[in-house]
This record gives sequence, structure tokens and C-alpha cells, in this order.
Amino acid sequence: MKDNHNLLNKILLGIIAALLLLILIGTIAGLILRKNNTPAVLIEQGKAVSLMAPSNTDEVAYFELGTIRISTAKADSDEGGTIMILSPWLAYPAGDTVFFEELSRKSGSIKGIFQAYFSARTKNQLLTETEEKIVRVILDEINADLALGKVSDIYFTDYLFLE
Repeated sequence: MKDNHNLLNKILLGIIAALLLLILIGTIAGLILRKNNTPAVLIEQGKAVSLMAPSNTDEVAYFELGTIRISTAKADSDEGGTIMILSPWLAYPAGDTVFFEELSRKSGSIKGIFQAYFSARTKNQLLTETEEKIVRVILDEINADLALGKVSDIYFTDYLFLE
């Protein structure tokens, strides 16, 4: 009986050691492969496209707001608002690292400005407003909240209504 327990313990310890070794090898391989898939490498290989403004311009893009999911205001025919997906990015002066840090610090309040604007309007109101008007109003609100610089423009990678 004791021999069976010793044999079982050795088998279990062997299985645990093999699993730990497999996890360790997988982690190391993942870290090595991940370094080869950086955005710069993927762009260089032609597997990705940079949405950043060309480096010879006076502006760069701030993409860190990510994708924002918003429920628009309720229309008469809706039970609730329509779900909207936005991926905005902001243009700001190139090389202004202090302003970039301010944008990073205030990204939550900037997202809040987008959410407040779109959640206060119905889908039909948003579809009838021009992009220029939407951008101008939001841009004014964002710039009023910033102290170290101004965002020059807003662009949308995604601007979708989900049905």
C-alpha cells in the first residue's frame, strides 16, 4: 500500500513538474514572439497600416481614447437609446510631450465629453447633424477643459450605430 502511495506521489509530482515546465517554455516563447509583433515591425512587414499622421507634418494623433460605447437618447419609437460605437482620435501639435501627458491624464474626462454629447441626442438627431458641427461643439468643450495646449481637430475611425 505504501509503495502504491509513493508511486502515485512520484507520478503526480512528475505531472506537476511537466506542467510547470510547459508553462515556463510557453511564457518564454510568447515573450519572444510578442517582441517580433510590435506595431513598428508589423508596419514594416506590410501586415499593418499606421493611422498616424505622416511624421513630416506639424501634427500627430492621440489614439488612446480607444473605442467608446454610448447609448443615445431615447427616441419616441425606441424602448431605449440606440447603441453607438465611436473610435475618436485627436490631432495635436507634434513634439508637445507635455500636452500629450495632459491629454493622457484627462482622457477620462475627454471620453465623458463624447459620452455626454452623444447620449443627449437621438440617433435621428445625430444622423441629421453634420460632422463639422459635431466636431466643432465637442472640440470646443475639450479645449475648454485643457490648459497646456489645444486639440486642433477630431477624427473618427469608427462612427457606427448598432441595431
